[in-house]
Amino acid sequence: MANTRSMTRKLTSWSDLDHDLLFLIMMHLGLFDFAAFSSVCTSWRSLAVSKWNTFMMSKQPMCLSISSRLKVCYLKDYKRRKLRTTISHSNGSICVGITCGYLIFFERATRDFLLVNPFTRKELRFVGFPFYVSMYPKNIRGVLVYSPSMSGWVFVVITGSDKIAFSLPGEQGGWYYVVSPYLIHDLHFFKGKVYTIDVFSDVSELRLTPQPTLTSLKMKDFPWTDGRRLWSSMEFVSSSDNLYLVDASEDAFAAIEVDFGEMKWVTSERTIGDHAVFLSNFKCAAAIKPDTWLHPWTHYGILDYIKENKLRKKRRKCFSNMWYFPHDCLIGDDAAQHNTVYVPPTSGGLAKDRPRRQPKKPARLED
Repeated sequence: MANTRSMTRKLTSWSDLDHDLLFLIMMHLGLFDFAAFSSVCTSWRSLAVSKWNTFMMSKQPMCLSISSRLKVCYLKDYKRRKLRTTISHSNGSICVGITCGYLIFFERATRDFLLVNPFTRKELRFVGFPFYVSMYPKNIRGVLVYSPSMSGWVFVVITGSDKIAFSLPGEQGGWYYVVSPYLIHDLHFFKGKVYTIDVFSDVSELRLTPQPTLTSLKMKDFPWTDGRRLWSSMEFVSSSDNLYLVDASEDAFAAIEVDFGEMKWVTSERTIGDHAVFLSNFKCAAAIKPDTWLHPWTHYGILDYIKENKLRKKRRKCFSNMWYFPHDCLIGDDAAQHNTVYVPPTSGGLAKDRPRRQPKKPARLED
């Protein structure tokens, strides 16, 4: 009893709790609880920021769904526990993807891209997109990156054409763009750089400056030489170490790796075999080693796994309509250094034919 009274007198506030003890508690929280945990006080936020990567890497991807009428977001974890949150300011828009934990909405009336973080409710708006937008999610690819040369967060998007466009948020942003010789098939951010691949498998690096350029990398030894274009089922997927091109058109998937050291394509059975590959109808895919998670990945009993035992290979394909990847999620500007693009000035253009933004109409309630 004396020791208990002594400890009570010494502990004047919750912010004085030992960080080692707080860390053990934090690692057992869910994502929503973690967001609340980081907002309690300066001391707890400091711990949450310093252990951000450790916490997020321990969390499995979550199945994500959105109610088209009410804009309610549902997240389901490996234990089938469902989390619900409302997406504000999204009436009259359609969800077309996800990047860095932000849901990507496109508003047809204003032609704005609206990025919303379902946890923090932070929003980034990129106004007046000047080019045609297909409403088919597979044709839209968008990534959010931080670019020092543009002095802020930049949203890069392709919409099934030969143009790659990007903009800073807000009215002052404007849309910069560069044109590819062929239709762009996919767009991906990997290790501080933005890569594209066109329908004829030519990989290029996009440099985000007021005068953008698209530089072909001339990769060798592309193995899928059947004389056809890349299929819609093929897309970039990255792990923490490697970038792959995955074909998920069949029951089992095929994957090849981009070797930037020797600038060639290589078969990737040895490197991707111990990963679980998460694919979806939207641009939200990843290859993750299950041993990085706090709980066994096999708890995903609701998912579709494809296993190959041929030549002792195991391939795990997990498919959902949309995935939410905690390890890719950003809160505010604290993680800007993890998503930075460093490039020198180059040449390019600004899309000056941006349509004038129209005022919003009041949303109608559907029956």
